[in-house]
Amino acid sequence: MELELTEVPTETQDELEAFPNVTGTGIGPKQRAGEMDEEAESVIVFVERKVAEADLDDNEVIPEEIEIDGKTYKTDVQESGEIKALELELTAPEAPMELEGRDRAEIKEIPASLSRTRRWRPAPAGVSVGHPDITAGTLGTQPLRTQDEKLVFLTNSHVAADSGRANRGDMVLQPGPYDGGTAPDDEIGSLLGFNVIDADTSSPFPKNRTDSAIVEVTPDHLQTDIWELHEDLRGFTDAEVGAIHTKSGRTTGVTQAKCTARHANFNVRYSHGVAKMVDCDVFNAMAKGGDSGSLIGMEREDGLHGTSLLFAGSSSLTLGIPMANVQEEHGQLTPVTSQDLVDADDMRITGTAFRVSLNPSQSINRWSGPWADRYSVDFVGQPVNNGDWVSTSVESTYRTSSGVYYQIQVENQWSSRSVDCDVKYSVTR
Repeated sequence: MELELTEVPTETQDELEAFPNVTGTGIGPKQRAGEMDEEAESVIVFVERKVAEADLDDNEVIPEEIEIDGKTYKTDVQESGEIKALELELTAPEAPMELEGRDRAEIKEIPASLSRTRRWRPAPAGVSVGHPDITAGTLGTQPLRTQDEKLVFLTNSHVAADSGRANRGDMVLQPGPYDGGTAPDDEIGSLLGFNVIDADTSSPFPKNRTDSAIVEVTPDHLQTDIWELHEDLRGFTDAEVGAIHTKSGRTTGVTQAKCTARHANFNVRYSHGVAKMVDCDVFNAMAKGGDSGSLIGMEREDGLHGTSLLFAGSSSLTLGIPMANVQEEHGQLTPVTSQDLVDADDMRITGTAFRVSLNPSQSINRWSGPWADRYSVDFVGQPVNNGDWVSTSVESTYRTSSGVYYQIQVENQWSSRSVDCDVKYSVTR
């Protein structure tokens, strides 16, 4: 649906947001019994909780119509719930998916819901990530190239930069601290750029156009996939009202929802206060705490086209920052394919899957994955110290709709000394 209006004038916003219970305004089709009427463009007034008109005083009733630039528009009151940044809801850590020793009972089932919270190298988009001072959010994109040729991934400022309280060059962890990530062992990259989320409580509120951060990485730290989305990221475009959009996030995985409004302004609760966020895309509810930083996009025949950076929401709706606003902050960002990461005559990516310390004669089993089935993956154990002796083997593979998991066994060949070992991977495309 093409929208005629591109913004609600500031004066009109102020008038509507002065009504009690209002959380924000936006532009979109009027909804009737939960269905969008795409013939009726309206000014949407979001309220935390709908109240029957009979229970309101006359001066508390939102007008049914408003005039903008000489044209009359209907208003549509929609319930939003309390809007908050979606890193805040996490409260208790989950157990890591790790197999110690030879417990075959655990090997029978790989809980996919835990996979996104594990340490991955290389990591696909859609898994846990975070600054050491926050809980956890989502690694939003496959590798992107900046205008000055830096290799980065995208997530939220409140995920990678603690809403602007971090410093350029700070390490970013994968998984995030909430999911067991620790510094410096789980560093996946360093903070390259971010915006400060201004939550000044003075009136009028300062306006924030984005909540975004870019994290610089090396090629062997990222996969060129968004987990469980089989389409490549082709580029960025605007969200389309009425169209189905998709995201892949740390907590709820792959979910889809319609875009219901654009050019929306909301008061969003962050850990350091309430921030005025402007020019947001609005979707039906598709996320929970920990999904902040996910890339929202539309799946087309030629691949995924990113539209918005998920950052906040409620049980009723999800908010995203338009990618146009993100790139106003960070400059043009170009998706990188797997072929772009290596020389033309070298189609391999190598890196460290994990490091282990083994007692005398100890063996462990760990899972690595999921890996896209278009990759061929080999693993080899490399002792860290002179004189260390280990054996490494792939004991089994497990295929799911998400990709292929490899169960790797590492064994200390010494019966009299402990050893340290890096398990390396080699990916052939």
